[in-house]
Amino acid sequence: MTHKLTLMTDDSGSSTIQRRQERLTHLIEQLLEDGWTQTALAQKVGVDFSTVYRWLKGKSIPETDSKNFQKLANLSGGDSKTLQLYLDGEISLSAYRQGLEIKLVDQEKISKTSTSEMIKKEVLAKIYSLDPADIAEVISRSVTFLAKRA
Repeated sequence: MTHKLTLMTDDSGSSTIQRRQERLTHLIEQLLEDGWTQTALAQKVGVDFSTVYRWLKGKSIPETDSKNFQKLANLSGGDSKTLQLYLDGEISLSAYRQGLEIKLVDQEKISKTSTSEMIKKEVLAKIYSLDPADIAEVISRSVTFLAKRA
């Protein structure tokens, strides 16, 4: 008599966590390529250097309802909703970082805010994170840009 053993895996378990950690690692690597250091990221998000190191090495991931998650999202070009969508694999890293070409997998996960409104929110979030001198430079360049278009 032969017995057949079937091995079943739960795709929603550790492999999902592992994929989310890999996506976070890619995001942190992108930020480092953009010129951030692990120390600067840690200071801006408000965590210890070792926390950013663990994110980069795929050892941990911030809780989605934490201030750290929100700060990381704002710093990296999105908000907590879009960062969640990126980590869940529902949008690409470039779509998350640019706020463009978002493919809606589930219409309820993103509010019916227009693309231009999302871009405005992202730009404002980035502006709020700047020093006052940098904000003045952004305004000056914007005025120059608008004057050229007129």
